[in-house]
Amino acid sequence: MKYHIAVTDDDDINRKAAELILSFNGYKVTCLKTGEELIEFVREEIPDLILLDVHMTGIDGFETMKMLKVMGVAEKVPVIFLTADNDSDTETKALESGAMDFVSKPFVTSVLLLRVKNTIQLFRLQNDLKQEVKQKTAQAFTEHERNERLSMQVVETLAGTIDAKDKYTNGHSSRVAEYSREIARRAGYSERALEDIYMIGLLHDVGKIGVPDTIINKPSKLTDEEYEMIKTHSMTGYEILKNITEMPKLAIGARSHHERYDGTGYPDGLSGKDIPEEARIIAVADAYDAMSSRRSYHSIFAQGYIRSEIIKGKGTQFDPQFADIMLEMISEDSDYKMKETVVSADGQKETLQQQAQSTEKDEEMFAFLSMLEAGGIDTAVGLKYSMNDVSFYTEMLREFVSGAEDREAALCKCYNAKDYEKYKVYVHSLKSASKTIGAGSLSGLAEKMENAAMDMDIKYIDANHDMLISSLKMTVGGVLMATNMYQQG
Repeated sequence: MKYHIAVTDDDDINRKAAELILSFNGYKVTCLKTGEELIEFVREEIPDLILLDVHMTGIDGFETMKMLKVMGVAEKVPVIFLTADNDSDTETKALESGAMDFVSKPFVTSVLLLRVKNTIQLFRLQNDLKQEVKQKTAQAFTEHERNERLSMQVVETLAGTIDAKDKYTNGHSSRVAEYSREIARRAGYSERALEDIYMIGLLHDVGKIGVPDTIINKPSKLTDEEYEMIKTHSMTGYEILKNITEMPKLAIGARSHHERYDGTGYPDGLSGKDIPEEARIIAVADAYDAMSSRRSYHSIFAQGYIRSEIIKGKGTQFDPQFADIMLEMISEDSDYKMKETVVSADGQKETLQQQAQSTEKDEEMFAFLSMLEAGGIDTAVGLKYSMNDVSFYTEMLREFVSGAEDREAALCKCYNAKDYEKYKVYVHSLKSASKTIGAGSLSGLAEKMENAAMDMDIKYIDANHDMLISSLKMTVGGVLMATNMYQQG
């Protein structure tokens, strides 16, 4: 299902950033400039989530939220407030007004995506639970066999959804489940126990639902911070599954499949037979599939190499008994069928050719970013807010430049009219937008001007207004020079 997000923000670059981030990750996005537009929009169509800016021209976010409550929309749609304010009072007021969460501007991609996804899931889960209670109350009983089939279908669907987060490893959970079941069969498990471990294998990575897709699909080495976030998936999975009392080992498998036989694994540092047996089986199957399928950072490994790694891990990473069974399975797989579907020869050649052609583009991209740096733009900050995607970043720069003339005109109009209330709104928007592209100096000056407008420090505004406009023009000029020279986008 493609969820529909209504983004309401009076700043062009904030709307564009949210639209690109969300649409890139599969959401349908409708962008609106004012609270009034949002009110009219929800009269005709109800989205799955509303992102609502606090400070806007016209009615602000809090007034808009009140109107949504009166209309009954707030009961049907979760609301996340957007704010560039740094004080906790705004966040507290946002939550007290009925918002389910808030997100700071400029957007950190992983934070925005995680909060949007979690808010939608939590809101739907709450509604689903209400419906479930109603259905269970009205339904006296259901056939046991039908429930089991339905449960397996739900589990398989959920496993497929988790695997789909990683564009390189679709089918990972089902393969791990199959390998685990075969290892358990050879170890003498009963038929019922085999079905249990198959289900445990399907859900072993369920906690990855809480890890940002950008980290899961990152093609380069993870930072220490990113690796720590990846490691949280075992406890997240445990928390998700622990309340399924009918099958408590589901949670154990999710929690313990990254424990190592020598005690150096996570999250609990268990060793040897203290690690639940099902988790020891899944650990071998999981490692095997990681090596026999494509990942964002490697292709499928040769069967001989995988064998050597399993042997090397006996007694340290893996339970020796289950490692030996895996080695037995590898020996019987003379045609190397236990692996992900291999890419065709033509497709592989095309990929190599594309990689060769990308070298020149990489050099041009480096020159483009260097030119921006020379113009005072901190591209590391800009890329952070653009999912580390240069094309996305270029789109943000283009949006900033295209709206600069209107932004300048609005600021000057308010300044000349001594309308400091509106001036505060526009300079607040400039603060957020300039920070999004990495123009830290401009953003810092805009923040000082915003504070001056809040304090009615007219003397400071008079002394620095021209400098603010000049800084905006210089930033735009630097961006235009870089984009025109290297024709990005």
